[in-house]
Amino acid sequence: MISFRRAVSFSLGLLVVLSFSPLSSPASGQPPIHHSPTKDRILWSQSFNEKAGTRVDPKTWTYDLGNGFGWGNGEREYYTNLPNNLSTDGSGNLVITARPLSWDNNKDIKMLRSCNDCAYSSAKIVTRDKIGFKYGRIEARIKTPAGVGMWPAFWMLGVSRSTCNGWPSCGEIDIMEARGAEVYRSVSTLHGDGYSGGEGIVHSFFSGSTPMTDGFHIYRVDWLPNKICFYVDNELLDGCDTSLSVKPYSWAFNAEFYLILNLATGGQFDSGRLDETLPKAEMKIDWIKYSTYMGKGTLIKH
Repeated sequence: MISFRRAVSFSLGLLVVLSFSPLSSPASGQPPIHHSPTKDRILWSQSFNEKAGTRVDPKTWTYDLGNGFGWGNGEREYYTNLPNNLSTDGSGNLVITARPLSWDNNKDIKMLRSCNDCAYSSAKIVTRDKIGFKYGRIEARIKTPAGVGMWPAFWMLGVSRSTCNGWPSCGEIDIMEARGAEVYRSVSTLHGDGYSGGEGIVHSFFSGSTPMTDGFHIYRVDWLPNKICFYVDNELLDGCDTSLSVKPYSWAFNAEFYLILNLATGGQFDSGRLDETLPKAEMKIDWIKYSTYMGKGTLIKH
């Protein structure tokens, strides 16, 4: 989100009958149970069951504030740490709310003086310098908003290190991005040197006849050394990406990343379009879970 974005196997000769335990459905409100012969384990999780108006845990999350010159994307939101832009709703969800800004509202004037092109206040939280992740399975149950120019995202950025220099060389993993104008589609994308911005490696999910914005969906990445796979509601998207699939460019993802949740408005992701008449838009997060996957996964505490 830094820059504009662009099975079955069958073996003859032996019939094996497998019995599967059902996974929790996206409507269950609980993290799904994934069975694995490697006995993978949960390393970190968040459920947002506090009373309404509770802020996020400062031991885990930091707020990005302001507009940051459109955050490199021509975005038109002003990020705050105010509860009316990000807090729990008392019904088990963390809610990021985009609210229209107005010169007629004294509380908005300071934001508009800093960014007179901003149309909404919103929120963006990051685990940067708090906790990091390296490999494993990361997933969240999220309900995205409709509305032209609404841009919800659940994503990760690579931590700066000796082998890279910021974005895009340190990598970006977009587990979920959605355009509020395209209510039947979400995308999952990898960005690195040579495949960033509009040249990112994009995987799309289409929901069929039911808008994705009508309910919650589980967005997931399975992340191993030299391999990344994206899923929506346990459905694999377009196959997996590997260090070979980005050749001749470098694979940027064998390192620590931090997590980001935000609801942007406007920007180049949706060609600069933005409906400024919406009374508000909400991105709801039911839960987030990080677990080992095939024995891989490290939670890094700073």
